[in-house]
Amino acid sequence: MKKILLSLALLSASLLTPRQSFAFGPEPLLITAEQQASLENTAKNSTYDLLVAKRSVTLKNGVFKAGDNPDHFIEASLKNSVVCDLNGDRKPDIAVIIEHHGMGSGAFFELSALLSGENGFTQSRPVLLGENIEIKEFTASASMWQPEKLDVVYLGHKEPDAHAKPTEERRASFFLDDDGLLSSDFSHIQIVKKPAIYLYPVRTAKVEVRLSPEGKVIRTIPDYNGRWNVTVRKNGMIDGGYRYLFYEAALDKKIELPRHGWSVRRDDLARWFDIHLREMGLNREEADDLKEYWLKNLPESRFYAIRLIESSVVNQRLGLRIHPKPDSLLRVLLCFTPSDKPLEIKAPKIASFRRKGFTAVEWGGILDDGRAAREAH
Repeated sequence: MKKILLSLALLSASLLTPRQSFAFGPEPLLITAEQQASLENTAKNSTYDLLVAKRSVTLKNGVFKAGDNPDHFIEASLKNSVVCDLNGDRKPDIAVIIEHHGMGSGAFFELSALLSGENGFTQSRPVLLGENIEIKEFTASASMWQPEKLDVVYLGHKEPDAHAKPTEERRASFFLDDDGLLSSDFSHIQIVKKPAIYLYPVRTAKVEVRLSPEGKVIRTIPDYNGRWNVTVRKNGMIDGGYRYLFYEAALDKKIELPRHGWSVRRDDLARWFDIHLREMGLNREEADDLKEYWLKNLPESRFYAIRLIESSVVNQRLGLRIHPKPDSLLRVLLCFTPSDKPLEIKAPKIASFRRKGFTAVEWGGILDDGRAAREAH
């Protein structure tokens, strides 16, 4: 199943205490030349399960060959490899393309990944790229608005092509899911950035926080392990070093967008934030955090349609359980849709929010591609 990634930027150093320092966006892996050579050697000398051949082979210096008759002969080799971080653990994974064939048979190209773990590398389930294709490019990439993904450019077969001579250039992208590497058309992905959960108990308290999105949790700060058990002071400081809890998740379908919203010129966004975020219930610090983040990270566009996702939708799609239960809970999730011209859209009514007792506040946002946006009539 294709996943809609709720890809969130890492915490900003400007939003944290000096004990924590994170940069906006996914941080690139820093690999030394010696580490790169070691990882390449690992790829060339690992054991791989083959999908089509239904057997395992152990490469030695990138190749494997066995069998002395057509029924049992197999030859396999490492065609391409790239170092990446598909599972988001800040440790290098190795994506590989293995080619294998029997005696006189076609060559099958299979994509998989050696995923880092506590006990070394584990291979993901292989994916068949094609038969007798020609790999032109194999790269890994990530951006502020996309998950870590693998890009493959290859030559496939058009109708008149000879079986051994493909001529049609094709492109495919893959990302890591619970089921392995999945092909994805990233043009449809809706990405939610930076849900930040602030906690304000009436006195220093131990608090348990559980996330239950309709999908899966991808990344958290601090470490999540199925739940957060943290100590929170009255001023909101978490475990003595965090101002809020951070997570990212992958949903199984897009969040429903309301018809009402605001159409705002890019140059007027700062003023819009100053007026409306406080109306929504954020305090000055929370509003400043949201404003600073989105002003820096929204791509260029003349206008933006801004929609406030209904709380019932947020609670359903991004389940959240906090114990002890807060006396007041505010979840602000905004959707930003870029446009070349202002939209005829009606502003919604904003419900008032009153803080009393133990208060929890969350804010985050979605950058919509615009194709799913609906103009009010």
